[in-house]
Amino acid sequence: MTTHHDAWIRHGDITLPPPVDLGRLTRRRREACAALMGTLWDAHGRRRLPTVRALVAALEACDRRDPWWVCEATSAGPVYLLPTREWMRHLVRLLDRLGVRRVLEVGAGDGFLAECLARAGSGLHVTATDTHAWRRPRARMNAADRRVYRGVRFSGIRPGSNVKRLGAAAAITRFRPDLVLVSWPPPGTLVERAIRARTRWVLDLSVEGDVCGNGAATWRFNKEFLGGPLEDRALCRLDARPSEGRATRVTLYFGRAHPEFFEER
Repeated sequence: MTTHHDAWIRHGDITLPPPVDLGRLTRRRREACAALMGTLWDAHGRRRLPTVRALVAALEACDRRDPWWVCEATSAGPVYLLPTREWMRHLVRLLDRLGVRRVLEVGAGDGFLAECLARAGSGLHVTATDTHAWRRPRARMNAADRRVYRGVRFSGIRPGSNVKRLGAAAAITRFRPDLVLVSWPPPGTLVERAIRARTRWVLDLSVEGDVCGNGAATWRFNKEFLGGPLEDRALCRLDARPSEGRATRVTLYFGRAHPEFFEER
């Protein structure tokens, strides 16, 4: 097993094991990965909220294969969406336009996005919940992952102090949010269940394909595909070359409590 002493890179208290089957590990690759780690975390493993300029520069300095590994394999735990200061301002503007005051993030993981939103949005009441199922690294790995990365000790998602342990349906019932925020949903029907619950809006931050668990039936619901700065300026673990294109897709669903809610049968 990879241990703390097998680290390829150290950044303060956090470490990164050597990437698996990703080519020659040069000094230049190592330095670029270390710089990206320093952009995303401080020396104690606390997440940073960088500027978009700093994060884009750090991502593009890396070998194309390395940003995903940095985001997946550090001892600080995996990260998916990579918010920036500028992007958070666009998110707050959207919520203001919708008249949202109570936000509930479900599947919040470490709670970083909810924490940033609470700081950025004046007058917003933000609650973060998660089942904590992914505290165990194996919970997010399929059989192929376990085979390919055999011997690599990944870290689980460590819930922040702001994250309440609660399932999505129970959380929506308890907190009665104006908007449910779902970022990189896990495999399953989390987004569908949130749309069918008593909320006006569901904001889904994910990517195309089978990387995120958007569910097979989300196409049935009334929604808006949000282009513009919230999508165009988003960054995530798949954006090895942000200047060439970005993977995030932003969808705003009309929840069951919205007068325009509709589910096609």
